[in-house]
Amino acid sequence: MSPPLTGVLGLIALFLLMAARLPVGVAFLLTGCVGTAVLSGWDVALAALARVPYTWASAYVFSCVPLFILMGMMFSKSGIAADLYRTAYCWLGRLPGGLILASIVGCGGFAAVSGSSTAGAAAMGTICYPEMRKYNYDKALAAGSIAAGGTLGIMIPPSLGFIVYGILTEQSIGKLFIAGIVPGILELGFFLVAVIIMVKMKPSLAPPAEFNITWKEKISSLVHVWPVLVIFVLILGGIYLGVFTPIEAGGIGAAASILLTVLMKRFSVKILVEACAETIHITAMIFLLFMGAMVFNGFMTLSNLPQAISELLSTVGSSQLLVIIILAIFFPLGCFLDVTSMLILTMPLFLPGLMAAQVDLIWFGVLAVLSAEIALLTPPIGMNVFVVKGVVRDVSLEKVFKGVIPFLIADLVLLVLLYLVPQFSLMLPRLMD
Repeated sequence: MSPPLTGVLGLIALFLLMAARLPVGVAFLLTGCVGTAVLSGWDVALAALARVPYTWASAYVFSCVPLFILMGMMFSKSGIAADLYRTAYCWLGRLPGGLILASIVGCGGFAAVSGSSTAGAAAMGTICYPEMRKYNYDKALAAGSIAAGGTLGIMIPPSLGFIVYGILTEQSIGKLFIAGIVPGILELGFFLVAVIIMVKMKPSLAPPAEFNITWKEKISSLVHVWPVLVIFVLILGGIYLGVFTPIEAGGIGAAASILLTVLMKRFSVKILVEACAETIHITAMIFLLFMGAMVFNGFMTLSNLPQAISELLSTVGSSQLLVIIILAIFFPLGCFLDVTSMLILTMPLFLPGLMAAQVDLIWFGVLAVLSAEIALLTPPIGMNVFVVKGVVRDVSLEKVFKGVIPFLIADLVLLVLLYLVPQFSLMLPRLMD
């Protein structure tokens, strides 16, 4: 059996194991280990199984992952996320679908300090959905807006999606963070426009809510925004100006989030313990994925499958067409894999072809992360949809999927725009050169 054919069979085995509901990280480890044994013997496979997980788990670049997660968890557990929602409602409540708009903006604000889509969806779901149901908002649109708003966490920096992509492609995580600012703002705007259009077309989706907020109350509500602005400006400003690296930014952000909760008199040992426990849970999941994927990618390298795919992609000729083909492959994969798993699986396969075609990997990173973000909303997996269903009990999974359709359309429009106008993604990173 030829090595490339062994690689193809390994991919098929990987998908079968995941379809059998084996944890994705374990599926990567098992397939990679057995595949390496078939190609190079069990001595090499067991050596890789012993060496690779330790090498990657102890890598310095990984230290920023738990730090950024802890930063977001501190804001979530201390109630600052709820304050963001209330501030957004003070300013947007009069508009059509005001509560939905406030939910999306609140998710965007939380994304600016959490970097996690699922954390954003879970945190804001418990806060926003009961308010929307109180005023008889459509269940599907209400739940769908939270699922979609949560995905902003993978685009608005600091983003775990960009960290994963940067590690896999050896691109500057700082530049990727900066590259996500304009697309993240555009995406937030597209979501708001989608909601206003939907409610204008069918007002019964979001009946007018009680709104008696004065200008004085609006201005005073802004006091709740300053912690998020401080963190956001501190991290991105420091990275942009070259004061510290993204890894150092993670430590500074985590320490600042704890300090801010102390200054706001919201700190408690219970909050810190809960935030740390949630951070450990999410970090362990990500590390298992990475360690399994690195063993699997070693098997892929031995099989020469990435090189074969690169040679096949080189026949495409146009780098623009190559990008379209790869993005088109992302969509069906996104129906079955979460964001991290999808990036880990695909980038080692496609990276040689992208580099040979001289595709700008910062620009492609924005497109890849947005495509992965869309995957968070697509059936049958749609991780954010399942997260929202977990915190919202009175709406079916099918209705949540129905509710995300307007936001999926908005994301697809944005993806086309970012593809056609790379400057939206590249103008800020190029200023760092």
